[in-house]
Amino acid sequence: MENINKETYSSDIKLYIFSILGTIIFFIPIRIDNQYDTLIYHISYFVDNRLSSIVNISIISFVLLSILKRIYNGGLWNKNYLSIGIRIFSFVILISILLGKQDVFFVSDDFIFILKDLILDLTILLPVSSIFMPLILEYGLLEIVESYTHGMMKSLFKVSGRVFLNFLIYLLVNNVCGAFMTYRLYKDGKLRENEAAITILSFSILSLTLTRDLCYKLNINIVNFFLLEILVLVICNFIISRIYPLKKKKKSYYFKSNNKNVNCRTNKIKNAIKKYHMNKSNKNIISLSISYFNDAIYIVMEILPKIILLFFIFDIIYHIPSIMEIINNSLYMTISYINIPNAMLIAETVNLNLFSSILAIENIAKDSYYISKITIGLFITLQCFSICFLLPFIDRSILNLKFREIVLVVMERFFIILGISFIIYSLYIKYLI
Repeated sequence: MENINKETYSSDIKLYIFSILGTIIFFIPIRIDNQYDTLIYHISYFVDNRLSSIVNISIISFVLLSILKRIYNGGLWNKNYLSIGIRIFSFVILISILLGKQDVFFVSDDFIFILKDLILDLTILLPVSSIFMPLILEYGLLEIVESYTHGMMKSLFKVSGRVFLNFLIYLLVNNVCGAFMTYRLYKDGKLRENEAAITILSFSILSLTLTRDLCYKLNINIVNFFLLEILVLVICNFIISRIYPLKKKKKSYYFKSNNKNVNCRTNKIKNAIKKYHMNKSNKNIISLSISYFNDAIYIVMEILPKIILLFFIFDIIYHIPSIMEIINNSLYMTISYINIPNAMLIAETVNLNLFSSILAIENIAKDSYYISKITIGLFITLQCFSICFLLPFIDRSILNLKFREIVLVVMERFFIILGISFIIYSLYIKYLI
């Protein structure tokens, strides 16, 4: 009995120490070298600045390994030339980027900037964050957060309270780390299939960094706009989680585990710690970190070639005026139908947002009507779905989502935001003018 008490006490100490450490690393901004950011970013900046040559070699190795893996698995002998050809072509583009010869393949510098930024997130930030992610998922913090948010998340969005911690990663870190966390929670039997689908399609869209950049560009009060974003996000996710296709996703786990949800009204901390002891892994922190890191490397190796190819294709489409005009006109007809001002500007911005939120923000004029700024801002920050990252990620992960389901969810969110924008505009006209 004495040994059991000592083991429990030691486990509780780990819970508090590791949970606090994980919270500091992922969520608490600190100033280092005149830069105010979270530790996970400071570590990534250090790796990028001090070990850039090793990082470049690693990036090249990721793509080469994906080519060799495809050939080794029989792709070449099964005449799967297209898959291997895509990876080889992506490898050539990657080499040109690393050598500073990207003009051979890309017309727009914006696409190069965005691609380089995403590559750094995938090859530095994601592996680094994967090493520390067990601190927030495996040592009680997940259960503690769930104990306080489960009732709210279940009532509003039909998901476990664990999704709230995942949402904070999407919001405060970025969607690359957030998507990996969703994948890992589903893989470990801590989220059901429908919960994982709702999380990655409905909670991955909002980023505090993007909101801050948008408000600075449009000269909008960030606090007021962020509160409006949260309200609209809640409305969108409340509706989308209850209609097809997400409503039809299975409520089964990837595999049957002994993991127990924390659903309690009283003694939340006590019950959370109790469930943590029931759920905890027998692996130590080093083994868990290695497991998470291996998963991150595998995902990067699989999706990086497709991401590079998608950027190449989108750069071509972006510079074909007829295609952009067709999309603009289609969006304009839909938006102008409900008589919102600056419909064409909104249509152009939504169109650009399909390619990149950065391009969409740059398209907005500072002297636009205030109500137009709000409407456009909502479309940029809440309609945004990272096609170049999330589509390859979902395709290569164990998440059970089809392309048509993803498209339907994006369209549903577009029309919900359009309806909310019309209501906001109507109230603005009625009460403020």
